Amino acid sequence: MGFIRKCAAVAVSLPLIAAAAVATASNAAAASGNYCGPNCLAFTYNSNTAGSRIYFWGTDVPDLAPYKFLTSGAGQGQALKNNAASALNDSPNPATIFYNSNYGGSCDTISWFGIADRLHNTYNNNASFKLGYSNSKCYQF
Repeated sequence: MGFIRKCAAVAVSLPLIAAAAVATASNAAAASGNYCGPNCLAFTYNSNTAGSRIYFWGTDVPDLAPYKFLTSGAGQGQALKNNAASALNDSPNPATIFYNSNYGGSCDTISWFGIADRLHNTYNNNASFKLGYSNSKCYQF
């Protein structure tokens, strides 16, 4: 009887674990990478969009702490949070970068298909961002 209960518990648990793993993997894969997906925002390590980059598309990110610069160049492997000097918005919608996590504090808004050669309010102090969002209180690029 103990063996049958264990098998039943495993049979119920495996689909739940598999579903959670797929959801986590698909969200991470869809959100960032080392190439530009549809409607992407790219952060760069140096001013003038130079150095290593990381690209985001399809979702807002409330905390940049888990991410690192991915492409070759200065800054590759460095933490993204509070290290980006410039950004480019390859999207037909604005993108807003915030000084604090959870979309707070000073901000920079990059217009559609715009470039911020040197971030103004969030230069090396960038903790979150929203795609498709603009705020008149932000520095406008």
